[in-house]
Amino acid sequence: MKSNIAMRSLALLLWLSAFVFCTQVSAQAIEVNDQAFDESTDRLEVLQSLIENNLEARSELRAVIKGADPSELSELQRTLETLNADLDKFQASFEQIAVGAVDVTLLGDVDTSFDWRVEVSEILRPIVENLKALTDKPRKISKLQSVLEQNLIQQDAIAAALESIKVKMETSKNPAIQTSLVNLVKVWERRRADTVQERDIALLQLADLQRSDVSWQDTIRVALNDFVKGRGLTLLLAVLVAVIIWFITRGVLKLFQLKAKNENQDDFRTRKRLAQYAFHALTLLLILIGIISVFYIRGDMLLLGLSMLAAAAIALGLRQAIPQFIDEAKILLNLGSVRENERVFHNGLPWQVVSLNMQSVLRNPELKGVLRLPLSDIRSMVSRPAGNEPWYPASRGDFIVLDDDRLMQVVRLTPETIELSDRGGAITAVPASEFYQLIFRNLCRGDSFGISSTFGIDYRHQAISLVDVPERLNVAIEAALQTTNHRDAVQKIQIELESAGSSSLDYWIHVTLDKTAAKGYSKLNRLIQQTCVKVCTEQDWGIPFPHITIQKLDTTHA
Repeated sequence: MKSNIAMRSLALLLWLSAFVFCTQVSAQAIEVNDQAFDESTDRLEVLQSLIENNLEARSELRAVIKGADPSELSELQRTLETLNADLDKFQASFEQIAVGAVDVTLLGDVDTSFDWRVEVSEILRPIVENLKALTDKPRKISKLQSVLEQNLIQQDAIAAALESIKVKMETSKNPAIQTSLVNLVKVWERRRADTVQERDIALLQLADLQRSDVSWQDTIRVALNDFVKGRGLTLLLAVLVAVIIWFITRGVLKLFQLKAKNENQDDFRTRKRLAQYAFHALTLLLILIGIISVFYIRGDMLLLGLSMLAAAAIALGLRQAIPQFIDEAKILLNLGSVRENERVFHNGLPWQVVSLNMQSVLRNPELKGVLRLPLSDIRSMVSRPAGNEPWYPASRGDFIVLDDDRLMQVVRLTPETIELSDRGGAITAVPASEFYQLIFRNLCRGDSFGISSTFGIDYRHQAISLVDVPERLNVAIEAALQTTNHRDAVQKIQIELESAGSSSLDYWIHVTLDKTAAKGYSKLNRLIQQTCVKVCTEQDWGIPFPHITIQKLDTTHA
């Protein structure tokens, strides 16, 4: 009786195994050829048939398990688990086809756990896999070379072991030991054969990897063809999307500027600049989103991962630099400590802020050339309204009088150097910041300038010193000035007794001239002295010279 039950159990087990194999094959066929079915009803009928057959087979197997021998229970139990797994799979497929495109996994428990390491590793996995693929052949070659090196060491060790065993066999006379040593020799011989076989296999694999049946031209052509059809096309699409987005945003910005063309630019300047920078930021954001979208649609996980890492790096960099960006944004919007058309002091010179940008432009109207400073340098400055203040103490072509009473003409002004020319044409170069600190008289900045001179006569003319002498000098100097090219520039002549000196009566002579006569400053100054000497000669007025009194001390009573 027991033998009959065992036979029946064995037959049923074989039948169930064949059924499970067929159902697995059928399931695989369904998965592979799922698109071959035109109607979902046909698929549902097939699955329903498989489910019913599976249920029937499971019921029969359970009946067999109840009366089976204990030695067969483990194998029958594994078969039952296989049937249950297939049944679950068929039922899940049936449900998925019945509900259509609805994702049934959404109805399960929501996993709220988050591990940033896992998320980052998922993003980095395509990059690592592509890098591994690029280095796959070199890594295999290196591994095989390591295997060959290790194999050589093993062969040396095996040879040494066999040599040692043979020595022991020659010296030992015990039959039992001889038998054991013979068996040991066989073991080590097998090891040597395995090592030799492993070496031969590694050599074959290494030769196969190092052998190249394809020419380098064909390799390059195939690689380029694959790149153009794959990743190259993806990159081209990304570039096209970026260019299209850029042109669209530029067009919108142009329309915005055209609409605001007739508005008050002074009032509109801040809003205009804010709109410009907002458009630039929006353009960059849209371009980044467009590029990532192209990579996602094309399914290029490597480029997608790289672009997301680049976006994350940009976000982290922005987070660290937000305070600096806020200050710079205020300056760019003309709301910071430095504002356009105002006056700043840089490198010892005043400058007008022409424009604020990533490379801001500073200009001094009196100097030839401009300065372009990065925004980081502008941040540390403070500007103020310029008003009608002069931008520099001299202009090109001005005549200046230095402390030593030398007359110089300004011939060139640059942000670095000021060039001055004397009467003989010699050029003196002075650093622009140093020239700004100099104390000198600019004869061309005002409407007029004056020439002051001092002249003294002898005390014996004291009686006529207050009236006659000034009048005669005034008439003579005026007549002398009328003979020069600057006669029309003379505005006023003043001659007054200035002081009664130690040896002369000193007169203060001051001639006021128009600034057009600045070039003749030194010549006119000499002419005034010459005229005074001429008048003294004509009027027989004595011109004194300093007297030195020598006093002799009486030392007889010392």
